[in-house]
Amino acid sequence: MKKRRIIFHLVALAAVVAAVGRPDRLFSTPVPVFDDAAREKLFLASEPMALPTGEAFTQKLTQESRELLGLVYTEGELKSHETLDSILRKEGVENTAIFNFARALTPVLDPRTMRPGDRYAITTDPNGELLSFEYSRSPVEKYRADLTEDGWKCEEVEVEVTHQRARTDGVLAGSLWESFIRNGADADLIMAFVELFGWDIDFAHESQPGDEFRVIYEKLYADDIFVGNGRIIAASYKDSEETHYAFYYAAEKSKGYYDIDGNNVRKSFLRSPLKFSRISSKFSYNRKHPVTKKVQPHMGVDYAASVGTPVWAVADGTVTFAGRKGPNGKMITLRHARGYETFYLHLSRFAKGIKTGRKVDQGQTIGYVGSTGRATGPHLDYRLKQNGKWVNPLRHKYKPGPPVDKEHKEDFNSAAKILLAELAEVKLPAQLAEAEK
Repeated sequence: MKKRRIIFHLVALAAVVAAVGRPDRLFSTPVPVFDDAAREKLFLASEPMALPTGEAFTQKLTQESRELLGLVYTEGELKSHETLDSILRKEGVENTAIFNFARALTPVLDPRTMRPGDRYAITTDPNGELLSFEYSRSPVEKYRADLTEDGWKCEEVEVEVTHQRARTDGVLAGSLWESFIRNGADADLIMAFVELFGWDIDFAHESQPGDEFRVIYEKLYADDIFVGNGRIIAASYKDSEETHYAFYYAAEKSKGYYDIDGNNVRKSFLRSPLKFSRISSKFSYNRKHPVTKKVQPHMGVDYAASVGTPVWAVADGTVTFAGRKGPNGKMITLRHARGYETFYLHLSRFAKGIKTGRKVDQGQTIGYVGSTGRATGPHLDYRLKQNGKWVNPLRHKYKPGPPVDKEHKEDFNSAAKILLAELAEVKLPAQLAEAEK
């Protein structure tokens, strides 16, 4: 403890000296370096009682201060074979000190979660005693630990993130993915857009060349570095039949995405339970079975996909069956609200943790495409029941989530009107070309 006090007072003195004057000038000129205010600061810094409890002076050190005290400051990037223990040993920190530090750090940052590519900075004294440790997973996830008189002070650093509005738009030529990329969007924005309209539009099979999309969204920055996209603020998708809208709105009783009339964009069920290549067989009461060659009802939709393609739950629900069932092969049954049940047949395997009684979320992977049971090739036979009766998943109309509540409807209408005008200002490439003529 005595050694620690000495170190802290030296650090404090160095920090103040670096802030108010250059110490080398004390030996090179007879002119006073410190005025009365500076002398008072130095006096207070040298007083033992002036050291605040729990304060970490290492946070105030400049490079000049470190050099004055002979402190060693090391920055690096964690390599594949390195751990917290190994990088601290390399700086001369003793085993006991490493153990005590790791124990103090774990509640804030578990050393076992450190990954190659993460950045770190270490400050030690001339004898190899660890004084501070900084760790960065990304520009927005940073941690710091400082040795104080009371022990280690470990915390996640609060990083200020700024939000900037951005816009993108385009006309489909090729796939939706290619069209977005061509207009400057990234993968995260594309996935957010598809998820936003995924309850109403099956982009893999319903989008057509000439369809138009417009998006107003947030870009996030930390220390002027782009760190990712924020939420979509407003978006539209115009196909051959209609224009779909989604506006973000948040109030006391309403929060989420709503269409132009205030209806919830989020439906209770997803349009499809997987990414598929084609529909190989539709819902029918008199289909000729490809294996038995007999005409019999087919109460589901067959989605052709490669073995191992993830299959997800179309809605929140509970697993009521997960196992083998005769010609259905490996299958999963989910029970949902409002009397719905969904069935997923011919799976190759189940996702980890999927068993009877387990609750699942909409969009959660529950299994993988296969060809178990009576099947001619890999596909998913997806079926839907409502109140005990089979219904056609492709034609069934699902109820949306709750609309904007009446109390906030007028406010929403005003907000949507403003966002609608902003979307109209997002000029499509064809409009830009026309404007340049």
